Amino acid sequence: MNPIFTETYKVRSTQVNLNNQLGLYGVLGMLQDIAAEHADALGFGYKELVKKGFFWALIQQKLKMERWPMWNEKVTIHTWSLPVQGVYAFREFELFVGEEKIGECASTWITLDIQTRKPIELSNDPAFFHSRTEGGLSFKTERVLLPQEMQLVHTFPVRISDLDVNSHVNNVKYTQWALDMMTERDHRNFIIKEYEINFLSETFAGDLMQGFKSRGRYLNPEKTLVETFLYAQKEGAPKPAFIAKWIAQKIIKS
Repeated sequence: MNPIFTETYKVRSTQVNLNNQLGLYGVLGMLQDIAAEHADALGFGYKELVKKGFFWALIQQKLKMERWPMWNEKVTIHTWSLPVQGVYAFREFELFVGEEKIGECASTWITLDIQTRKPIELSNDPAFFHSRTEGGLSFKTERVLLPQEMQLVHTFPVRISDLDVNSHVNNVKYTQWALDMMTERDHRNFIIKEYEINFLSETFAGDLMQGFKSRGRYLNPEKTLVETFLYAQKEGAPKPAFIAKWIAQKIIKS
């Protein structure tokens, strides 16, 4: 069996952002979709795991984009699994428009027991995951370390529409929360080039969340690249639900 799984998606009008492009939220939704499709094709998708009392949980993700596809463009995504390590499974992605490679993404997953929410040791049989053992991306997911100074910018409840089939907030929704912490001006003037997120704890309907953001830090003398950290935490919780970082590039308007 070919370890590389492929799907093609058309950018719909409902998926474009303020800049008439498929944005971060839309891309991560496509990646989640193809990951689920591939896992199902390999025999360890959602339904199969639930029968055994487990479910997949994404814990780290790192995305790099050369450019963002426009409305009506077709995005072809290739994905594959890497050999597992203990409780950790690894999945990588490449994104193309035609022959042009526009992005890459690395992700780290675990399977959790539905009742205890504790990680389950994964099979170390390479045939089980049909892992790719040669090639792949040049980077891995990493732990995101927050700066000391973070500002509270948003307080909001977890809504029913935030929940997924596992009755907790979907990982893509966490990214939407991060996007909502930025101003409209930020979204119109900057475009994300790199995005990292660590998922640290579950959140559920009715939880009251607090969103925090760092001040942007310019990474070059021209002040065209800016780094921003974000996280959200349930009020009174011992640790954040997620920690994220992105590097955004200023849009040069003609």
